[in-house]
Amino acid sequence: MWGRSRARRQRQAEGLAAVTGPVEAADAAHQALLELRREVRGELARLEALLDQGDGLPSDTIREQTLGAVTVFADLDSVSQQYQEIRTATVEAAEHGVEVAAPWLAALGEHTGSMTGLGETFAGVGESLAYLRERTERLRADLVPLREGAHAALSAAQDELAATEGADGWHGWQTALTALGARLTELDGGHVTPTARRKVSDHYRELEREVAELRGAMAAAPR
Repeated sequence: MWGRSRARRQRQAEGLAAVTGPVEAADAAHQALLELRREVRGELARLEALLDQGDGLPSDTIREQTLGAVTVFADLDSVSQQYQEIRTATVEAAEHGVEVAAPWLAALGEHTGSMTGLGETFAGVGESLAYLRERTERLRADLVPLREGAHAALSAAQDELAATEGADGWHGWQTALTALGARLTELDGGHVTPTARRKVSDHYRELEREVAELRGAMAAAPR
């Protein structure tokens, strides 16, 4: 009986010794993933804080570019759960000896590789989000004078419209000015989809130009 007990303890010691290194490597890979997730979530939060401020940033379009990060978060949740399950099974199997633990060691090694690969993907997502945030900050700064110019022109046109009430064409001008105001509100709200040929800045310039044309028409009309 004592011999069997010693043999069991020996198998247990050998098994645990065999899995110690691989388990530590898996733990390190998993911890690195968690740190990357924290960093990426922080970058995503910083980007999100820039949106929906009524300053013309195309919030809808920018959010579409963050969908890849959401997908990676879902992958991490699954990988993390599998890691916990495989790690637990590996340590439990190790208590019965190296041979019993061998299949689980192989699975743990494979999963460690998967976590390392996912970490590289996560790092790439973080870099992409940081670049997107920097571009978004630059765009917001670039839009300030354009947005202010469009609002100033629209406000002046509204004052001029009030001063010309009763003139021929007044109702048409009012309708056109109302439509321009609605477009400016939509543009400020970030709901206009930019394209390579027609950026958000182009929308603001076009709107200000149309307001100027309307003001010109009102100024030229007979009273």
